[in-house]
Amino acid sequence: MLVRTYSGRTVAEALAKVRAHLGDAALIIETRPVKEPGLFGRAVGYEVVAASDEADDEPRRQTTAAGVTLASLGSEPEPAYAPRSAPASVPATASGAPIDQELAAIRRQLARLAAGQGTPTGFLGEDLARDLEDRELPAEIVAELDDAVGRAGPRLDASQRRPFCASVLARGLDRVTAIDWSACRRLLVVGPTGVGKTTTIAKLAGDLVLKQKRKVAMITIDTYRVGATDQLKAYADLLDIPVEIAATPAQLAESLRRFSDADHVLIDTAGRSPADAARVHELKGFCRCAPGISVMLACAANAGRAEFAAVVERFSILPVEMAAVTKLDECAAPGRLYGCLRRHRLPVAVVTTGQEVPADIAPASAQDLSARVVESAVAAVA
Repeated sequence: MLVRTYSGRTVAEALAKVRAHLGDAALIIETRPVKEPGLFGRAVGYEVVAASDEADDEPRRQTTAAGVTLASLGSEPEPAYAPRSAPASVPATASGAPIDQELAAIRRQLARLAAGQGTPTGFLGEDLARDLEDRELPAEIVAELDDAVGRAGPRLDASQRRPFCASVLARGLDRVTAIDWSACRRLLVVGPTGVGKTTTIAKLAGDLVLKQKRKVAMITIDTYRVGATDQLKAYADLLDIPVEIAATPAQLAESLRRFSDADHVLIDTAGRSPADAARVHELKGFCRCAPGISVMLACAANAGRAEFAAVVERFSILPVEMAAVTKLDECAAPGRLYGCLRRHRLPVAVVTTGQEVPADIAPASAQDLSARVVESAVAAVA
C-alpha cells in the first residue's frame, strides 16, 4: 500500500496528478486547502492524500467508508469529504502492523458513523467515553482517540488512558504558545462584547508590572460603554501606571508617541458584536495608525460553536496574531472549546480563569487545555 500527497492550484488539478501516477484505482483519503501563512491566510491551492495497493490489479470503483476512488468520481472530479481526523499519512504502527490495516481501521470507524451507529468508543471504555460526550468533544475527535487507544493495544493500561488521550489531543493544538513580550511592545485587544477584554488587559498589565518589573502604559479607545474608562483608570491607579483615552486613530497614534519610553503599551477597545460588520471595520484604522501594533482576539471559553465561529470569522478582517481564551472557569464543555480551537487553529497565548486581577491569568498550555477535556468526572467536580 502506497500513500502519497499531491498538490495543485485546484482540487481537480491535484486529482489529475493522482490519476496520472496511481491510476483510477487510487483511494482518496483526504482533501485539504493549502493556505498562506498567518491566522487568516487565504487558500492558495489544495492537497490530496491518496493511496494505492500495487498488488491489487482490480480497480476499486465503489465509494468506501474511508474515501472514494478516482474511478467513482468520473471525468470531472470533485473534492471528497473527509473528516479532520483522517491523517495526511498513515505510518505503520509501533508493533509493525501493515499500513493497510491502519486504513482499514479508519474505514470501519467512518462506516459505523455513516450507518448511524454512533461514535465507536470500544477502546476508550464506558467512563471515558461518557465524559467526552458530556464535555461535547466532537464525534470525529472521539473516534480519533478511540483509534489511538486501540492501536496502543495491551501496552496501555486502563489507568493510563486519560493522560494518553490528553497527550494525543495536545498534539492537535500545535499553535498554542505564550506571548513573546520581547517582540510584542504594543498590544491591542479586540473581541465581542462582554468577553472580558478590559479585565484581561488589567491582568496582563499586573503580570508585567508586578512580576516582570516592566514599565507599562494603558490606552483605551472604548468611548461607547458607560463606565469603561473609569474601570480601566481604577486598574491603572492600583498598578500606578499611566492611562489615556483615544477616540480616533490619530489620537491613538499620538498617545503611542507619548508612551514611546514604555516597555509595553496595552490598548483596550470597545466590544464589537460579530453581527455589526461596520463597527468591526472601524478597528482596522486603529490597527494601522502606528507601526508595531500586535492584535489579540479575546474569545469566551463558554461560547457555543456557532458563536465562536462567528467571532473568528468577523474579526478575521483584522491582522490578528494571537488569541486569549477568557472565562475558562465558566466553561462547562471543554470538549466543545477544544473542538473550536482546533477547527479554527487559533494561536492561543493566554487563558483567564476568574475575576481576580492580576491573579487569574496564565500562559496558554495545550496540555492543560487537553487535560480539561479528559479529566474524570470526580476531578472535574473537585
